[in-house]
Amino acid sequence: GLRGGGDSGRGGNLPRRRAVASPASGQQSVALPRGEVIEKVTCERQPSQTYALYLPSRFTPEKRWPLLIAFDPGARGKIPVELFRPAAEKYGYIVVSSNNSRNGPWGPQFEAAQAVWLDTHARLPIDARRVYLAGFSGGARLACALGLRLQGQAAGVIAVGAGFPLGTGEAPTKDLPFVYFGVVGVRDFNFSEMKELERTLADLGIAHRLEVFSGGHNWMPPEIAQEALEWMEIQAMKAGTREKDPVLIDSLFESRLRQAQEMEKVGNLAGAYQRYEWCLADFQGLRDVTDLGRQVAKMKSSKSVAKALKHEGRRERRITSAEGAFWRRYQEQMRALESGKGTWMQVRLLIQQARTMLPTSQDAARLKDENIAAQRFVVGLMVLSYQKAQDALAAKDFSRARENLRIAVQCEPESGFMYFQLARACALSNHHKEALEALEKSFENGYAGLKGIEKDPDLAALRATREFQELVAKFERR
Repeated sequence: GLRGGGDSGRGGNLPRRRAVASPASGQQSVALPRGEVIEKVTCERQPSQTYALYLPSRFTPEKRWPLLIAFDPGARGKIPVELFRPAAEKYGYIVVSSNNSRNGPWGPQFEAAQAVWLDTHARLPIDARRVYLAGFSGGARLACALGLRLQGQAAGVIAVGAGFPLGTGEAPTKDLPFVYFGVVGVRDFNFSEMKELERTLADLGIAHRLEVFSGGHNWMPPEIAQEALEWMEIQAMKAGTREKDPVLIDSLFESRLRQAQEMEKVGNLAGAYQRYEWCLADFQGLRDVTDLGRQVAKMKSSKSVAKALKHEGRRERRITSAEGAFWRRYQEQMRALESGKGTWMQVRLLIQQARTMLPTSQDAARLKDENIAAQRFVVGLMVLSYQKAQDALAAKDFSRARENLRIAVQCEPESGFMYFQLARACALSNHHKEALEALEKSFENGYAGLKGIEKDPDLAALRATREFQELVAKFERR
């Protein structure tokens, strides 16, 4: 199955490992609004590069501040800045996110990251000991790769929906220069990868966490974004890069303890035991955890906890196995199709079968194992197909792009955007009737791009046709 986002998800040729150059930090005067998200700040040295920015309302240039640099796989800088804004305001973080870095070749991503790094360090008073990186999907892989290249200049990484770059030889080692906070949705197609990474980090003795939420391949909910920054606060106090705050330590300790206790009350012994263990590891050395240590030791020897952990392990393996079965069937059908022994109908039927297993809005809260496996497969196949289509379009292989986008729209038939991408590929590969049908589906599914469609060069062959004009006119009247 799929494991990523763009070239940053699948591998590619990485630049040699080196630190990102950094000027003297925060020497320029700051004249930017506080307490609000600024969607576009232009990098002074590279005007083609911009980023979204949030400065806490109590920001002052006389003090040095922790910095969080985030990467969205679609170059949507505002999204992670808005996500982390409440926690950044509470704990006093500057948050920035590139508007240029997106899934694709590594070079442009590193160029965007370098531009943001240089501009923020030149313009703002940054606490060099407390620079953190965050990212989602391919952006998470970029954050991990940067964390390695920065050679200790990044204190921590928050990786959502993906781990380290794959196929590049860049894996965590016992001397990993940053702490790691992973986040993944239970329905995310990269779930198994993230769980395996969690086990690797535990074996290496790296300070880490993996939070699981009930969604799919998405940025995490705001409450987990806050937990991630709180965890970085704890790690900074343990490392001595932040002054110890006894009131904050006690508050966070009690909050984490309550999470574990609530899980225990509802009978989730596996989850409760893990959180008690985390709480013990986090606060050891910051406050007295003697009683908690005894409780963790008692639970560790408990037969009921052992049984719960064993059950959870079996359940994870069952879901992974079911997901793997979907992928094997898909790959078999694609090989049959390529050899002339299969049909597109067989591929569509497999996707439809998986989609019928997805939860409806009425039962979305029920996390059935079969539903989870099916959703990981469907979403993973959609992203993989879309990525392959983008690669094909870049190589001007329009027929291959069309084939992959036909799969993508089967996986996500409610996506106006995906149907529009299919219309472009069909037009470029001279399948004009199919292009018009896809364009109509795009409109019906709410794609609001009429003005762009009338100018898009990929649709040039369609615009002269009567059918295209009638279609545009039909939806302009709505």
